[in-house]
Amino acid sequence: MNPEIKSHQWLSKVASDSEELIEILKQADSICQNCEPTSPMICVEQCEIWRTKNEFLKMNGTLCADNYLHNLLNAVKNDRRRKVIKALSECPRSINGLQEYLKGRGYSHSRRTIASTYVEPLVEVGLIKKDGNKYRLTLYGRKFEEALSKFDGQYSLPSHSNCYEEILLSKLEDGPRTYVDLVGSVPTNSLSRTIRRLTKEGLVTRSGSSDYVFYFRTKKVPKKEFSPTEKKVYEAIPETGTSARELSEMIDINLRRTYKYLTD
Repeated sequence: MNPEIKSHQWLSKVASDSEELIEILKQADSICQNCEPTSPMICVEQCEIWRTKNEFLKMNGTLCADNYLHNLLNAVKNDRRRKVIKALSECPRSINGLQEYLKGRGYSHSRRTIASTYVEPLVEVGLIKKDGNKYRLTLYGRKFEEALSKFDGQYSLPSHSNCYEEILLSKLEDGPRTYVDLVGSVPTNSLSRTIRRLTKEGLVTRSGSSDYVFYFRTKKVPKKEFSPTEKKVYEAIPETGTSARELSEMIDINLRRTYKYLTD
């Protein structure tokens, strides 16, 4: 059997399977061990399995780079880059081909912009690669596109960020967290802003439980002088905020009275 046809059939099959990438690599190694090419150049020039294994080797360095996950998420949060991924999931395309594809969907950009702004970031995170004068999805890119296609993209998160939103969503995935629980997940000066952005997008909601309602000290000057107990309550509120219940325990005042001082 023509090795090129055989390897293409294998690649097409594993790209559509639900197997993890590590299992695919094991399959590829097993096939290569039992393969007897007439010349090593057949592997280099014709075998997609050989090319895929080399993609994995190159991806190892990419995946281990600092901030890789942030770069990956920022790359795919851009709508036009997702369109490029979709276009290449159908077939390899040149920059001219991508320009026509995007134009047909209402996006008019120069070839230079498409190459530098929309294609190159996807190359850098290993989702696509240049093959001759065309670009195509890597196997990693195909598997990623498969996962990406399950999301409808109705929520818009910043396309250039440190992915604070995604970090908080991962923290909240297993259940509700108080503000204090989330402190340290992202820089404190960005935490409130990130929570507000997620709330605005409808991705998180605040519980009606008092344990998840937080109180903060503001910089406003009080309209009247605090009583000794009011001052004690006010000064006990940490910079990161706290719930009424936690504050009640800190100052050793019952919860009902604590609420009274907070709301007066």
